[in-house]
Amino acid sequence: MRSALVVNPSKGGWERALDEVTSAARASGWPEPAVHLTTRAETGRTQAEAAVAAGAEVVVAAGGDGTVRAVAHGVSGTAAGLGIVPIGTANLLAHNLGLPTDVPAAARAALTGPPRSIDLGLARVDDEVQDLPFVVLSGMGHDAATVAATRPGLKDRIGWPAYLAPAARSALRRPVPMTVRHDDGPEREVLAWSILAANCSRVRAGVAIAPGGLLDDGLLDVLEVTVHRPGQWLGVAAKGTLGLTRDVAGLQTRASTEVTLTSEQPLHVQLDGDLVGPTRRLHVRCVPRTVTVRTTTASA
Repeated sequence: MRSALVVNPSKGGWERALDEVTSAARASGWPEPAVHLTTRAETGRTQAEAAVAAGAEVVVAAGGDGTVRAVAHGVSGTAAGLGIVPIGTANLLAHNLGLPTDVPAAARAALTGPPRSIDLGLARVDDEVQDLPFVVLSGMGHDAATVAATRPGLKDRIGWPAYLAPAARSALRRPVPMTVRHDDGPEREVLAWSILAANCSRVRAGVAIAPGGLLDDGLLDVLEVTVHRPGQWLGVAAKGTLGLTRDVAGLQTRASTEVTLTSEQPLHVQLDGDLVGPTRRLHVRCVPRTVTVRTTTASA
């Protein structure tokens, strides 16, 4: 089989990822992978599309969640598979799929693991016509402000725990007025700390943001975080850590195929931890089972 590697050279350990994917291809009797480096301007989608056009049957993303979502967008709707070697900060899609954290094992799974079809989220902000992908989570409001307040250098040094202190500070922020529209339903006005659309069920630290949510059900789990008093965070935390499926005070969840959020006040938006905006309008939709990802088991 022919393979390609799209690698983010800003991530520590990318050279080892390159070596291990190359070794795994040789061990399988495949040609060496074509190698494409990402840049600030071209974060993976263009490279993945070029790889598919050149005949790659598997395109491996070596990087963080931003690289993975861009490469997933590039292979979406094609016959090419997506492999993942997680060398980023949070590696949330890899975490939800149960992929190995060990680079050699991840490289082997990325090339030869069983395939699984998963959904892809697409987002549009304001009046833009370009779709922006996400594979894990999109959010508008103070969750994205938490991402904006996290220091990149600290993220590089200690990983996902770098988000904890900014999250604690953001938890005290007042909710903001937004309107939300699910599918073809009516608009509703809400006061929300944040509204998120999740394609996966888990984040880090054992927290389930959308218990029961599936990567391949054709739905986004939309979380309306409407915390008005600090004490309500206890119920939200219990729901996430205990995996409760019922709504609690301050957090309501609804499954939708698409959702539109608007705000008079420009708000930050995050897509798999990457910032967009500030913006006044966010529209997200789910494209069912359009990415075939290589895993360690056929379902996760």
